[in-house]
Amino acid sequence: MRRANVITEGAILLALFLILMLLALYIPFLGTILLFVLPLPFMMFTIRHGLSLSIFILIAGSLLSIFFGAVTNILIAFMFGLSGLVMGLFYRRKQVIGAIIGGSIAYTVGFIIVYVGSIYLLEIDIVKDFFQLLKDSMEQSKAMVSEINPNLDVEKQFKAFEEALTLIITLLPSCFVMVGIIFALITHHISMPILKRLKFEMPIFYFKDIKFPTSVIWYFLLVSILMMIPGNQESFYYTAIVNLYYILMFILIIQGYSFLFYYANKKGLSKGIPVIILIVSFLIPIFLYLVRILGIIDLCFPLRDKITKK
Repeated sequence: MRRANVITEGAILLALFLILMLLALYIPFLGTILLFVLPLPFMMFTIRHGLSLSIFILIAGSLLSIFFGAVTNILIAFMFGLSGLVMGLFYRRKQVIGAIIGGSIAYTVGFIIVYVGSIYLLEIDIVKDFFQLLKDSMEQSKAMVSEINPNLDVEKQFKAFEEALTLIITLLPSCFVMVGIIFALITHHISMPILKRLKFEMPIFYFKDIKFPTSVIWYFLLVSILMMIPGNQESFYYTAIVNLYYILMFILIIQGYSFLFYYANKKGLSKGIPVIILIVSFLIPIFLYLVRILGIIDLCFPLRDKITKK
């Protein structure tokens, strides 16, 4: 009898996942929000029934998704399903930090699988095509500028842009990791209220409570020193060090934002203030630099303890 109930519950959650996936893929704007809800059915099933049955549901959901659109749907379904399964496994153990870290890794792996899968299944390299489009646009811009002002050194003017483009290509692994972390954080904050409303006992954890290990500072310092050592920019060593540097810098920025939300909460300030600072810092890069410094200070010194005591 219990086995029949589990199968029924799995079928219902699987149907819910497929409906959400259809809406996410084919409804503009609302679909973007629903993407972060896709892992929820797998979270719920994993929290209630553990890993083994959830793997079966994940495989079934991925295969069934083929009947609702393109072949690549199986990759998308697997990515969000895997993230939900991993996060649900940690939620089942009441380990929220583990859920965010595990979800970040699952999303990162999922993005890589989708990227590689699109190359082999559809013969479409999204990243390569995107950068080729940027290069073509840059060449067209050079030609236009040369026609308007023949005396201008066009190559010199566009050198900074070309260097930035090369850096972005080098940082592709970091981009996958950073987007994975962002997706995991958003999924967590969307899922928590829904899971609590559905009577799932979840430990309370908010963005303001994020506190990375102090060792992150030492890793960042070591990688910063290694960055100063000259080397071949096309070597694996250079690529690995640069990606590690930007990933650690991204972690420090998250720590800085976390402290801002913590400070606003403890001082009774409006929640809109740290949100505004977050938006402004992305528009004005100097503020992003200050947020990173704040993250470093938060990890090095017990600022939160002093604020709490006051």
